[in-house]
Amino acid sequence: MMLHPIPASEVRDHRPILIVDDEPDLRRLFTRVLRDAGYETLEADDGVNALKLLEEREVSLVLLDSSMPRLDGPGVLRALRARDATRTLPVILVTGQADLEDRVRGLEAGADDYLAKPVALDELVARVEAQLRSHAALTDVFEQATKERRRLTGVLRRVRPDRSPEVVAQSFVAELVPALGLDSIAVLTFAADGAATPLAVGGNVRLQIRAGVPLQQAEGMRLRERAAQGPWLEAGSAARQRGRAGEHSDLAYVPLPGADAPLGLLVLGLPAAIDRPSVALSGRLALFSELAEMIAAVLGPGLDADATHREDRLAIERLIDSGAFTPFFQPIVDLGTGAVVGYEAMTRFADGQRADLAFTAAAQAGLGAELEAAAITAAIEAGTAALPSSAYLSLNVSREMVRSDHLGRLLAGQTRPIILEITEHVAIDDYAALRRELAALGPTVGVAVDDAGAGYASLRHILELAPQAVKLDIGLVRGIDADPARQALIAGMSYFAVKRKIQLIAEGVETQKELGALRSLGVHFGQGYLLGRPQDGRGPGPWPTRVALQGLQDIL
Repeated sequence: MMLHPIPASEVRDHRPILIVDDEPDLRRLFTRVLRDAGYETLEADDGVNALKLLEEREVSLVLLDSSMPRLDGPGVLRALRARDATRTLPVILVTGQADLEDRVRGLEAGADDYLAKPVALDELVARVEAQLRSHAALTDVFEQATKERRRLTGVLRRVRPDRSPEVVAQSFVAELVPALGLDSIAVLTFAADGAATPLAVGGNVRLQIRAGVPLQQAEGMRLRERAAQGPWLEAGSAARQRGRAGEHSDLAYVPLPGADAPLGLLVLGLPAAIDRPSVALSGRLALFSELAEMIAAVLGPGLDADATHREDRLAIERLIDSGAFTPFFQPIVDLGTGAVVGYEAMTRFADGQRADLAFTAAAQAGLGAELEAAAITAAIEAGTAALPSSAYLSLNVSREMVRSDHLGRLLAGQTRPIILEITEHVAIDDYAALRRELAALGPTVGVAVDDAGAGYASLRHILELAPQAVKLDIGLVRGIDADPARQALIAGMSYFAVKRKIQLIAEGVETQKELGALRSLGVHFGQGYLLGRPQDGRGPGPWPTRVALQGLQDIL
């Protein structure tokens, strides 16, 4: 993929050179000299005819007189540069020896070079050779760039952007090394703390860095600061001094652009040019910059998500380490006697965040079991110290917590009866496995199905798990005294509970009318603000064994 100068023998083009001049003798002279040098020619006697001819024929270069009737050289130039087909066509302007103003006007109009009359014939051939060589080299660069862009397009089509940034980066590395003829390639990312970490490394030349292993802090900061200034090159000797390159490899460093600062760095290596270090890379730096933009566009969303994930994980870790949450306990009451039979443990967070959102965020950060374990530990410790020994402790647990090893260790040695509340809002894929896991926790651990009537599996949890208790969702309880349809539903569940020897517990009992309706429907247990608000488990209490609720005896 290296670009080399094009020998004069390869400059010859089947397309002719167009000679435009209103002097016939000068046209014939230029034609003879150029044909002797091996070029084909065409002639036009003024600018208007030259433009007509160029609409019909392709030429390799125009030798253009500056002063002609009807349309002069600068006028022809402006017309040529306005056309897509001739925008880059090489043009040499021929002017009088003293016509400095014509030269300036011609160069401003787009001439590539000029000759002054009387024209030295050797100089004429040399200038034509130089322009054709330059144009051929430029065309070669464009063609090479076009081919490489096609290869890049193919790479992009084969890379799956829905994978993790590491997998996507490795896919890019594996595809780009052969596609672009690279010796080596690495994709580095910058973290918020300044660390630079290679996502993927590949190629034939060892860059002496490994994917997933952060660079030394000083080197990471150097690269981050340098990347903010744009792309740069390092010749093989400088790259080897930094421990980055192999035996004869130059490196190009191209920032991966982000919204406010570079997301990372693309490092690409090619063998150094023999007499011109880094020419092979510098000639392709624009292409590499486009490549970096493409990679950043694909990797950016995943990197942003990873950064957010890391920040969320750190926040959850700090939350767990600092214990910035408190167990609260709400009494579960026998609606026939007012006796407190148990307490549900709830977790409240110091920052005021809703518990369900906090636990969901922890699960998404991969720390759901850790936060649950910390909350359960706090609840058990506070409950042991504060709650009446006659009351059971009810704990909300996720399916993942039951499946993990945490729960068995946390509940080991507990003498107080424990009820595990499993919500209906979560699907269970294997009821038999869940039953085995719950049974392994021991005889002092029971099961309650929480949020009955509001969840994913409707009554299936109840049928499959055969729980000790079923908790009626607050959506069924609120306003039950005035809703015959819900009364009929709860009456049916009460009948089922009696037959299956299940405790039916109404959640969210807030009015005496709701309490009276529930009692009349055969619901024997409840919790809610009417029966007792949640209290700080680390507070002084009191923690009564019976609820003395005003008007309770009238209802009973």
